[in-house]
Amino acid sequence: MNIVNDRGTVHFDAMDLDVGCRAEERYTSVADDFTSPADEVTWTMGFRRRNWDVQVRTSTTLTCDAEEFHVNATLNAYEGGRRVASRTWSESIPRDAL
Repeated sequence: MNIVNDRGTVHFDAMDLDVGCRAEERYTSVADDFTSPADEVTWTMGFRRRNWDVQVRTSTTLTCDAEEFHVNATLNAYEGGRRVASRTWSESIPRDAL
């Protein structure tokens, strides 16, 4: 039986595993300004079993100007509450008449 507990996670009895997920998304734009749309997305995924506890957090923003879309992202991985990996990157993608 799988049970959602008070921490908002799902417990999978067969694997004795707690899995949690949280997503937040925010979108903005201004009227007819085609360079104004933007979004911010943050995800947190967690997995826990006995003394194993890992979590991955990502944060992504998307903006644009008249020529390009701009993507900025960060990923952080944690084990036992301690950050064990981190990566940040930025990309620009031509709009190609979009």
